Amino acid sequence: MENALLSIDETLETAFDIFFEMAEDNLEYDDLQAYQARFDEEGAAVAVDAAEDWEGHVGFDVDRDSFVEVQIGLTQGDALEDVLARMLISRIPDEKFCHILWKRAA
Repeated sequence: MENALLSIDETLETAFDIFFEMAEDNLEYDDLQAYQARFDEEGAAVAVDAAEDWEGHVGFDVDRDSFVEVQIGLTQGDALEDVLARMLISRIPDEKFCHILWKRAA
């Protein structure tokens, strides 16, 4: 029997765990401070269909049935206003794959 995919909630939880573990080493100081100060009220993650640019970042054809893009950042109203990380995550339980594009200062 084929493995069921991880739920979106399980995938978001995994994304947050990875983000928290790596944010200090990958975000600019001001972005990290803003996120830490505002997380309880405005921190969020959303799962969206993987964008078309992922193939160029990961070097393989992304199966949109088994991969999802998670965006983590700060909200303004009902939408993310400041995306701090875009993550491509596999929803296949035995396939531990995640690639992160971090926000960088311009």
